[in-house]
Amino acid sequence: MTNLLALLLALDAVLHGVLVYRFGLKDKANVPFLVFAVVDAVLAVAVYLAWPYALWATLILSAIGLVGLTVTFNKPQHEKTLDRVIWVLDAAIVLFAAYLLFFAGAPSAAA
Repeated sequence: MTNLLALLLALDAVLHGVLVYRFGLKDKANVPFLVFAVVDAVLAVAVYLAWPYALWATLILSAIGLVGLTVTFNKPQHEKTLDRVIWVLDAAIVLFAAYLLFFAGAPSAAA
């Protein structure tokens, strides 16, 4: 099950990277997307390799990213379709990480 979460995180990292590539960093509002592209890539590796506390880090950092994207949604002045896809994927990651931590009872979830 954690492999699916790692895949979702990798996809999220790619989408963040695509957004930065597409709209650039001229607008400083796109810098957090670059930061979260790196964060999501590291989290994907951490979850895949079952590092201790990787699920907790995923839950916390993805929730922060979701809140940040929600609060600043209209700040970047560009087309928002990709932002919406990232928002939905971030919400799915938060929910799936919470499920793995609190309801799945997987041995890797406790680490």
